[in-house]
Parts: sequence; C-alpha cells; structure tokens
Amino acid sequence: MFFRIQLSQKLIESMTLAALEAYVLGDSVNAGSRKRNKSVETFGYIWGVKRCIGDGEIVIYLDRSSTSISAEKNNRYVTPNKSAAKIKNTLINLWSPHLSFLGSFHTHPYRDLREVKDCRGWEFSEADLDAFDCDDFLWGESGDNPVDLVMTVCKLQRIREKFNAETIDDNICCFDACEFRFWINVNVGYTDGRGIRYQTYNNKKGKVMLDIDNYFYNSKFVEKIYDNIL
Repeated sequence: MFFRIQLSQKLIESMTLAALEAYVLGDSVNAGSRKRNKSVETFGYIWGVKRCIGDGEIVIYLDRSSTSISAEKNNRYVTPNKSAAKIKNTLINLWSPHLSFLGSFHTHPYRDLREVKDCRGWEFSEADLDAFDCDDFLWGESGDNPVDLVMTVCKLQRIREKFNAETIDDNICCFDACEFRFWINVNVGYTDGRGIRYQTYNNKKGKVMLDIDNYFYNSKFVEKIYDNIL
C-alpha cells in the first residue's frame, strides 16, 4: 500500500505558527517574559480529503488544522485532552462536511541544530508511535488510515537563504523561516484483513511520500489526457 500525503499551504502555515509560538513563548501565564519560559511541545488536529487513485495508491490531502489549547504541554511531551477531538470534529462536520477528520500533529522543540542532529529529533519517538496506535477515535474517524505529523523546530545561529523545502526522505522534509528551521515527518496508519493496525513509519509493507509541492508531482497512475480525447 502506497500513501501520498499532500499538505495545503494553509495547513503548513498554521502548524508552523503553532510550533513557533510554543517554541518562543512556551506555555506560561507570563508569556511576555522569555527568561521565565521554556519551549514546549504543542498539539493539534487535522482535517482533509482521502481518495484512492490507483492500484494500491491512496492520496490524502490535508487541508486545515486546529491547535488544541486544552492539551497538557511540556518541553518533552504533550498529552491531548481526549474530548477535544470530538468537540472540534463536531463543529467541522457542521461547517465543512466535505472534510474528514484525518489526523493529528505535534511538535518537537530543540535548542539548536546540533541537538536536533545528535538525537535525530525529526523522528517519531516510541511514545509517539504508541499513542498513535492507541487512538481509537482517530483510527475510526479516518477510515483506518489516520495520519500523524510531527513538526520539529530549532533556532539557527544565523538566517540562511533557502529557496525551497528540502526533502530528507520520502516522508520527511525541512525548511527555514526567519532564524528557525522546521522539519515535517509523516506517519500513516492502515489495517490488514484481520483489522490489525500497522504504521508506515515502522512497517516496510506500507510506504508513504510527503508531497508538499502539490502541483508538480506526476503520478504513474494519473489519467492520460491526450489519448482520452481523440
């Protein structure tokens, strides 16, 4: 099974804003005092559209996200409020019934680039994978293809000129904004005929490609135009 994950610019923007605020200001009531704050993880939910376009290929277009303000945040973990997903999804179903609840995102904040590289901070942790596997609401609402995104952020020593995002692996990309670097990593769930849950991140039978340049990717399953009009 092959998954192609497309992210809207609106989604990337909202995730980056959430990650940046949590990184710079933390989660303190004294958010104006940077000396008393630590970077924290943050968490949110994602809606979009899923479509099968070929033999074993599924395109998942992630359109919008909402940060969860009731999640318990720390610089090493974030614990979502289990009721938040249901509350938000009820309203999205009312206002945007064409969208489906498809996933969640959270962030990994690090002090600097060296710290990120030393521990490969753009990767999912074992705790991330376990929490994803146990989220029954997410698996049910997504039709057994939930998506999990982790956005890693660190501060750079200087601003670097970069013209586009860089692909690190099929499921990972990174980009710079101001004096910060961001990584996006994607994990997709799926089930077999027995209903056993798997994740593309740790199972070679399922592959995923993160496609943040939505308009120029050419799938081998795309319908021919010229032949079909002659």
